[in-house]
Amino acid sequence: MCFDGIWIKAIAEIMFTIIAFLCAIYAYKKLSWNTSELSATILICLIIFVFGLNTISHAIKPNIQQITVNYSYQSKNGVVFGREYHFVDEKDNSYDLTMDPITTRKIFPNKDFNKKTKYIIKYEKKSNVIIYIEEVPNSKINYN
Repeated sequence: MCFDGIWIKAIAEIMFTIIAFLCAIYAYKKLSWNTSELSATILICLIIFVFGLNTISHAIKPNIQQITVNYSYQSKNGVVFGREYHFVDEKDNSYDLTMDPITTRKIFPNKDFNKKTKYIIKYEKKSNVIIYIEEVPNSKINYN
């Protein structure tokens, strides 16, 4: 299982916070921002920083779920670094899970999802990040 995706997500959130904070300080000193603009930016930075720490907690103490699903489609909506993959299980429950390119190369190298194949996927439930993928043997669906 690969928890890199969760760590990458957490580090990206924290790095974004640090960069935004430094830009806000620069804008306050050099671009004559007023105090309310600086305060609002710092508040937003603190909120994103808390999300980053929360994501780290998911990597340290993960809640791992396993599902057997069929791939539906992928999108990039709402994902800064990576893709969101949409799956459906046999009971028509849908799952929207994310995976970054680094994790994709580690756990699913040189492959694309196939709509005719079933997959066993393990993911961290709180962050919805995929940590393991395996094709179900002999799971090709025939459409006649």
